[in-house]
Amino acid sequence: MKIAIVIAICLAIWALATFIPFSYKYKSRKALASGNFSDAKRYYQKALKCSKYNFKTQMEYVYIILRTGDFEEALNTMNKLLSYKMEPQNRNLATIQRCMCYYKTGDFDSAYNDATELYNDGYRSIILYGLLGYFKILKAPLSDETFKFCREAYEYADDDRDICDNMLICHYNRGEYAKAKEISDSVLEEEPKFVEAWYHAAQIDVALGDYKSAREKLDKIPECNRSLMTTIPESDVEKLNDSVNQKLEEKN
Repeated sequence: MKIAIVIAICLAIWALATFIPFSYKYKSRKALASGNFSDAKRYYQKALKCSKYNFKTQMEYVYIILRTGDFEEALNTMNKLLSYKMEPQNRNLATIQRCMCYYKTGDFDSAYNDATELYNDGYRSIILYGLLGYFKILKAPLSDETFKFCREAYEYADDDRDICDNMLICHYNRGEYAKAKEISDSVLEEEPKFVEAWYHAAQIDVALGDYKSAREKLDKIPECNRSLMTTIPESDVEKLNDSVNQKLEEKN
């Protein structure tokens, strides 16, 4: 009888220890999905206090705090995580995550070099293609190398929003607006809360002289989920807004 009671108590403690962090993580993910990044961080920190230290929890936590702007904390967490032994696949994922941490802390060279090294070593993934393509556009937006890489990425995964966004930017930069618009329309249909997609679609409309359509697309941006990982600053959106409004006023 006593043994049964002890077993029951142990099971109850185990159940609580499992349920409590799971509950906090669920609340965190729900907040993240709704764009409430501060609550997502707060709940996940509570989960970490009663969770075992592991790769998945640390990666998920860094994903969240990058969106709340805690870039130095994110970088320190990734450096600590990468100091441990881990499976090659996990190390690659962690290195990619650290690349974004480097970038957000202002160390573009380390971000670019580490991502390029992964690619040169033969590693391929949707995340790496999207990230390195973005870095190449920042580094040399009009180069043939950048276009070739983003096209390779697009052939690898033409249904990923970041890869598609990189590809349409390349077409836009080359003055290939029809091709850019074709990709843009597809992304908007699948990702209606993607700030970058609406902004770049508006840019394409402006290039095509369709300011009314550009105005409609820019009006969609406030409905999107914006975080500190959004690559389009609000000041750029405002600048394009002003330009479109001016053109519409001139037409009227």
